[in-house]
Amino acid sequence: MNAAMLRPVLESRTEAEARFEAKRRRLGQIVAPLVFVAMSALPLPGLTPQAHALAAITSLTVILWITEAIPLAAAALLAPALAVLLGVTDATDALAPLASPLIFLFMGGFMLALGLAEQGLDRRAALWLLGRRWVAGSPARASAAIAVATYLMSMWISNTATTAMMIPVALGLCRTIRAAAPVEDQPRFDRHAEGMLLGLTYAASLGGIATPVGTAPNVIALGMLESQLHLRIDFFQWMSFALPTSAITLGVVLLYAAWRFPSPIARLGALADNVEAELARLGPMSAGERRAAAVFMLAVFGWLTPAVLKLSLGPGHAWTAWANGGLDEGVVALLCGVLLCLLPSGKGDGKPVLAWERAMQLDWSTLLLLGGGLSLGKLMFETGLAKAMAGGALAAVGPLAQSPLGLLFFSTALVLVLTEITSNVATTSMMVPVLIAIAQAGGHDPLPLVLCVTMAASFAFMLPVSTPPNAIAYGTGKIRIGSMMRFGVLLDLAGLFIIFACGALLLPHLRFG
Repeated sequence: MNAAMLRPVLESRTEAEARFEAKRRRLGQIVAPLVFVAMSALPLPGLTPQAHALAAITSLTVILWITEAIPLAAAALLAPALAVLLGVTDATDALAPLASPLIFLFMGGFMLALGLAEQGLDRRAALWLLGRRWVAGSPARASAAIAVATYLMSMWISNTATTAMMIPVALGLCRTIRAAAPVEDQPRFDRHAEGMLLGLTYAASLGGIATPVGTAPNVIALGMLESQLHLRIDFFQWMSFALPTSAITLGVVLLYAAWRFPSPIARLGALADNVEAELARLGPMSAGERRAAAVFMLAVFGWLTPAVLKLSLGPGHAWTAWANGGLDEGVVALLCGVLLCLLPSGKGDGKPVLAWERAMQLDWSTLLLLGGGLSLGKLMFETGLAKAMAGGALAAVGPLAQSPLGLLFFSTALVLVLTEITSNVATTSMMVPVLIAIAQAGGHDPLPLVLCVTMAASFAFMLPVSTPPNAIAYGTGKIRIGSMMRFGVLLDLAGLFIIFACGALLLPHLRFG
């Protein structure tokens, strides 16, 4: 199909999508307040007045997020504001998560990304990756390569920090591929770029599952197993089941992305030559690039140091204790972000690597979205709403939860749902002790339940607010929420059966303790 034939198809598809999005927004503007009023008026036995009010607020917020009836950040900020207005909590408690260290991790991560982009290092990295022989000019292989690289990095660095580091590289990769593509194929390459960013995002969450230090829920679960069951699981024992589980799910991500977001062209013949020529034009790294790279590596070192000290010296060592407190990820990100604004670029013009004016062009909307989402998740646990939801869901499945496999399946499914709208750390903290008690009361081994539920807490793929990597990727403006939800639903379903199979088939053959 030539350009003249292709253009009307693409334009009509865009118009149809625009009409659908407009209808979806109008529907949300009508349904969200109606559901809010209905939830407020309906009796909800077993809930405190505060939890009842928050249930209505949560319903309103989730519908606004799904339909995008108003900007996502506005909907997220509406939740804590209404919580204060309706007496769920006070303003200090409701708004405190907007100043969470996680928010500052994002802020510093965005500054690092801007610094790399300002000096052109993201473009150089993208060109270098594209120029590897095994990529061979294939956009599909380039997309898979960046997902696998993200997965491997996220095993050792937080998924948030990994996503913040890799998104600029992916965006540079997308720009380079699009520039080398024929004009008539560029809209379809934009869709391929959407799949690349989603694959990267989900790979970051999956990589965090694979090691004990990959993400916070893993550490929480290990601590509860040791304190409540006196069971210590070491690094390699964790990886013996978590690595296969996350790797299989990554395979699902790559296969679905290749099918749902295909590259229009199997190989761009001129891509390798163009990349080589572009790299030659860039010449050797400038002083600004080297300094931006050095600060970037300093941030990585700061993020890795607490985990390295814990593994090498033990959690009780004085240096480990200092690193856990002093090298908070948010503090490291902020210090390195500010350092970029102080360090001269070396161009002789007196300008820093990242000008402060440029640094303040970071994505504030995404930061507010995250802050509002964190506030809502925190309030759900403080009011007991999340616990009531969990108890109600487990009671609803009845006799099926009485068997070990039934309890394992439905607990995993429940956490997969909860983690889409609440923090995975909060979900793990609340669910693990409850499920240990349920398993022990039924005479079941709680270990498979704890491990599977902990992994499920990181399977948050449907909404931008489900997990920080989702929010960062959505903040690029290149991902439609409909695409994220469809991809996320598939991964949640696949993850449910993969995790269940791990708990039912793999864990009984592994030795712990």
